[in-house]
Amino acid sequence: MANCSKTESDNFINEPVYEIDVRIGDFSVNYVNPEISPSGNYMTWIEIDTLNGITGKVWQCGINPDNGELIPADGKGFNPFVSNIYSRPADWGLDNLGVYYVGATPLGQMKMVRPTSPTSATVTDIAIPINNKRRVFYPSQLPNENKRFVSYILNDVINGFSSTYPQNTKFQLRLLDLDNPTNDYLIEEQPSTYPQTVAMDVIVPRWIKGSHYLTYGYKDSNGKAQAKEFNAFAPTDPAIPVTNDFANKVDGNSAFNLSNGNQYFISGIDATNTAYFYKRTSFNSIFVEHEVVMPISENLETPSLNQSHEPFTFNNKLYSTFQINNDGGNFLDTTFNQAGEIWLTTIDNPNQQMWLLSSFDDNLNISEPEPYVGNEKVWVFYSAVKIDETTPYLKRKYQLRRCITPIN
Repeated sequence: MANCSKTESDNFINEPVYEIDVRIGDFSVNYVNPEISPSGNYMTWIEIDTLNGITGKVWQCGINPDNGELIPADGKGFNPFVSNIYSRPADWGLDNLGVYYVGATPLGQMKMVRPTSPTSATVTDIAIPINNKRRVFYPSQLPNENKRFVSYILNDVINGFSSTYPQNTKFQLRLLDLDNPTNDYLIEEQPSTYPQTVAMDVIVPRWIKGSHYLTYGYKDSNGKAQAKEFNAFAPTDPAIPVTNDFANKVDGNSAFNLSNGNQYFISGIDATNTAYFYKRTSFNSIFVEHEVVMPISENLETPSLNQSHEPFTFNNKLYSTFQINNDGGNFLDTTFNQAGEIWLTTIDNPNQQMWLLSSFDDNLNISEPEPYVGNEKVWVFYSAVKIDETTPYLKRKYQLRRCITPIN
């Protein structure tokens, strides 16, 4: 168990708030990449086989909105298909019928799954040629529309992350119309920059949720990682740049305030412990720097890679949860092999506040925070694993942990 700390303006306050950080689920199970639905109280995750570190079972479960407990308690509610770490469901989709998720089998058969309960779902094979080079599936979230899209990255030679598989020479970002899968549009093709990470893996393609616009990474004329915006309702129109300062963006995400139209692009900056929150009031316009988010860590000697921002709304206010980790020298070592912290921050609050959520353990790597808004309470789920430089990242057994937040 842990205490919660709060940063308010320039003052760092160690303020006991709640007993907040607990390990949940079956301690013998390997929980990788939890993803929480935007409605309906569901979670997906993948149980990676620690012998090969690549393939595993996709699982769906429920979450009790009163206490944050999994339904069933081990999270193994329904297994729709076997997948791998690259083509697992990366996020949830949402349409006027409810929530769904998209992934693919190791052979490359794309699947769409719509939960009917924590332990049941309808599973549909998507009518597109089988291809095991697709990865990073992000379905659209259009809550009031009877429309469904999914973006994905297509490798040219072998499935895998761009900085770890030199066989690939190019990567395509594509848009698939799930209602008519013959409509499979090329958004942009980027050449390999091995051993560096290709831009669309630096800023992963993500939807501006509640809209038909998608953001993703590209390199500008100065070699900086910037964001572009693509309109799924006009799939033959080219994407346009929406950031243009001199900072390298890392793992950018977005937030959309439906009540006033304000939009935010939230991104780590230059692989440091700092993130910038950019703001605009309309689509097809440039995001302008609006806030600086730099938590003051008492635990990390070299805090870096402010990333994995997951924004959410609670009591009509915007927040984002994120991680920082000690600098490990590169993205993979920092993200998956260094101690870290899970934080919560306000968005667009004149009196900016930040809270340290996770209990610190210098032998524990932490990553992938996921907010869950229940009945009058907000929890943050995240992954954790014992640091072990003798074992590859994905052959370790990952814990599933849960923090309760002090904004309840």
